[in-house]
Amino acid sequence: MRRPGDTRGFATAGSLVGVLLSLVAVLVVLTLCRGTLGLAADLGEISTRAASAHWALDRMVAEVSRAGAGLPAAGAESSPDEAVELLDSGALGIRGDLDAADPALARDPEEQIAGIYPRTTTGNDEVVIFYRRAGSRGGRLRARFEADLDSSDRITLADGSELARRDGVVESIDAGPFTDPGDARAGTLYRVTFVHDARRAGTGRFRIVQPLIDDVVLFEVTALDGQGTSIAPCGGADDSASRACRGRVRRVRLTVEMKGGGRFEREIALEER
Repeated sequence: MRRPGDTRGFATAGSLVGVLLSLVAVLVVLTLCRGTLGLAADLGEISTRAASAHWALDRMVAEVSRAGAGLPAAGAESSPDEAVELLDSGALGIRGDLDAADPALARDPEEQIAGIYPRTTTGNDEVVIFYRRAGSRGGRLRARFEADLDSSDRITLADGSELARRDGVVESIDAGPFTDPGDARAGTLYRVTFVHDARRAGTGRFRIVQPLIDDVVLFEVTALDGQGTSIAPCGGADDSASRACRGRVRRVRLTVEMKGGGRFEREIALEER
């Protein structure tokens, strides 16, 4: 025979089971929520990196597409200026009249630095290098090339800075260390250009290094000739063979791969001259 207290015992046990089931359900919901939030955060991070990669590529496309703009046609005069000043699998250097749309910028300081030439259309800030650097030192590779960015014929401005007039003689220019595409460590993609103040020539202060995006595991440059054939990297030396190699470049393919996934490419036609 069931005693009166037995009913209360069964009721209490049932209540406990109900509470436990409710707690389990709450834990399941919280776990699912955390997973959903974590997935959303991961997707958000991937989306942000993709947006950054597209922004950086757009920036590079805008400038690389102007490589050669305003430069004399090959052989027209003895200027050492080249549309492609540096060609490596992990670094690209271009020169072009990037400020042609602004008459004031296009004349300053170009009119003052023409030197031995009737005119010049590119200042030091229109020589632009792109590369990736991983780690504090970037690796053993250096983005070096030869170009006419300095001379002993100088103008002293009111603020004490000096402008170097063009003399047609090239100098060895160091744009800094970069990382080989085969090194998959995450690094930063950089844009490097140069100041006009000739007092800084030959020092680290001669270059301006601007970070574009972080978490880049690959930056690769592929140069193509007019028939679409790949051109092997030929550095930045001013000898005839290297110049002829870089002079064949008609298109450039830039590849950027981000940490955690996402590979992006752009193929750019250089300015016709």
